[in-house]
Amino acid sequence: MPLRAAVFSVVCALASSSASAAEPDTIASTSLCGDSYLLALMGNDAPEKLVAMSWQSRDPVSSANDAQKSLPQIWDNPESYLSSGADLVVFGPGEGVGAERFLTKAGINAHHLNWVEDFDGVFSNLESLGAAVDQDKPARRMIADISLRLDRLEALPDTPKILYLARSGFSAGPGTFVDAAMTAAGGENIVTEPGWPKLDPEYLITLKPDLIVTSFFDDGYESVNAAAVRHHTVRQFIDAHNRLEIPGSVWPCAGPGLIDAAEMIHASIKALP
Repeated sequence: MPLRAAVFSVVCALASSSASAAEPDTIASTSLCGDSYLLALMGNDAPEKLVAMSWQSRDPVSSANDAQKSLPQIWDNPESYLSSGADLVVFGPGEGVGAERFLTKAGINAHHLNWVEDFDGVFSNLESLGAAVDQDKPARRMIADISLRLDRLEALPDTPKILYLARSGFSAGPGTFVDAAMTAAGGENIVTEPGWPKLDPEYLITLKPDLIVTSFFDDGYESVNAAAVRHHTVRQFIDAHNRLEIPGSVWPCAGPGLIDAAEMIHASIKALP
């Protein structure tokens, strides 16, 4: 796919920035989404600066390494993040509501990631987080790298129909980051209902996807709501199709790993019989 003008505008904005926030000495993250952005963005600096990660950082859905999994864990509550020892707390999408009044009194800064559903949104989050943690140049390099990798996803002769299923039984339609990855990979989402619909099994088995993309099947949480795993007919339907399992750690939200997911889908499309 061609590079978009929006990508260049983000990169140029970063390049022209003449000032950034003071670099925090210590950083804490309250969410798996925040963990994924910080670990991807900070690289070798992460072990020294990160003093606490999210409550999910030790689970299979986390991309943290063994050393990072040994860090203290925090939640989105004042007692937790105020005792983290961080100069900056990075909140995941929708978190930290009303947190500023506690953080300001304690002399702690906050950064809020936005919930986004496409690559431009990922670039925006990288830009703002890069400024917050004094990592403008790494953010700029990451945006350029993702843009280049998107451009290298060559056009395919056919456009296969793809179905996404999470362990919970929910799917992903237009306007979701899963749909963005499918489209970037050269596929067509077989689900036409926008958002994150839960497909009725009787309807699901009438679909004819060329590829089923699943997530959180192998590393998700066991739950009575794990419909896609527990429902015998759904399992039979999945097993009868070409399937790609994308680890939950790759895309706990629309983050830096979204390009990895797109590349995995692209490779699976090319391997279809």
